[in-house]
Amino acid sequence: MSKIKLDQRFSPYQMPSVIIGTIVEGKPNFMLCTWVSRVNRTPPIWMASINRKHLTMNAIRENGNFSMNFPSSDLVEVTDYVGITSGRDADKSSLFNIFYGETNAPMIEECVLNMELEVEEMVERPDHFIVLAKSINTYADQKIMTDDKPDIKKMNQIVYTGAEGRPTYWVVGDKIGDAFSLGKSFKETMTTK
Repeated sequence: MSKIKLDQRFSPYQMPSVIIGTIVEGKPNFMLCTWVSRVNRTPPIWMASINRKHLTMNAIRENGNFSMNFPSSDLVEVTDYVGITSGRDADKSSLFNIFYGETNAPMIEECVLNMELEVEEMVERPDHFIVLAKSINTYADQKIMTDDKPDIKKMNQIVYTGAEGRPTYWVVGDKIGDAFSLGKSFKETMTTK
């Protein structure tokens, strides 16, 4: 098997496309963020890596909270728009129907899943802050629920990747198995050897 050396910045995996909601000068503002991940289960801590120059980063530092809104594919154009347009240049407060929970961070009704978060820690890096925040509440549209749980196929969530050499959006494909279960039969074959 031959291997090809890739650029060190290559990212082989898909990341959720999340619209971050903050309050800026008393008005809702939204920004696309794709560098997000859950980093702790209990308590539920999430990470968002945000460029220090973004208006959203200033708002998070000032307010100590923000929302993460998970759009489905029918919102791909407006999702991209909030990522390529700064709140310094355009008022993005009227793009969505907005609701609020306990933290006063604006959440987007049109998104299939919403979280409100409180900042726990910020790690400063050369050009970004890694924001670690605790999930206070999570909200899901009834239409994405199956057996009282969010259904990944019904979410039709936008994911982002740069694996093709340019940034692209995708949706989740087919389920191929149950995690922490598929390996059990393989494990049994290993123990019999």
